[in-house]
Amino acid sequence: MQLAATAAANCSCSRVVYVGNIPFHAAEDELRCACELIGPIRSLRVATDPATGKRKGYAFVEYADDETARSACRNLDGHFLRGRNLRVGLAGRQGRRRRGDDDPVGMEDAVHAACLVTGKPLDSVTRYLAAQSTRDLRQMMATLEGLDSDTARLLKEHLPGLATLMEQAKHLLDMAATDAAAAKEARDKKRPASACQPTAEASNDDHAAKIRKMEHGGNFKSAVSAAGVACF
Repeated sequence: MQLAATAAANCSCSRVVYVGNIPFHAAEDELRCACELIGPIRSLRVATDPATGKRKGYAFVEYADDETARSACRNLDGHFLRGRNLRVGLAGRQGRRRRGDDDPVGMEDAVHAACLVTGKPLDSVTRYLAAQSTRDLRQMMATLEGLDSDTARLLKEHLPGLATLMEQAKHLLDMAATDAAAAKEARDKKRPASACQPTAEASNDDHAAKIRKMEHGGNFKSAVSAAGVACF
């Protein structure tokens, strides 16, 4: 159990957690109350579309310390809110390189997930998961979760570490989802509020096309098409 013990003692988790699968009709105060069931929060930031102002269905919540944030991952994940089960994972882990779906998740993340599970993950399981890609983990979890209840129960009885493995793998998938959401939010912040606007030159060309239409009785639609609208 050396890896899990080291993780619990030395894990420098972020105080910020990602909360996903938020119902669009849930009020911000309802979400805040749910998050405060774990402990006091410093901030709550609900992600919105910069162009429309509509909610995206996830938020970032900052707790007072790392331990409370880890507790939120264990105890708030799956919390029922207005017909949906919240998905909760740690966000903003310092210095972590974001990996692709086909890259191994790595020992750092596997050990990190080990400190979040309720059981005692085996070192061999942690090493095994570290070598799997996010895509592999999704396929594995889909297979295991697709088993009928009797088969799943028998497997867990005869393989005592299976339930912990599944929980650890789920945390790794939540980390990947958190990273993807954070990356998308960063891209959205850089994107102009209106991603497609006519440039001044295109507007002048459009005006000229209208004049040509009036002067020559030409096909206005074809003229506008030729002038074009520049998007960026």
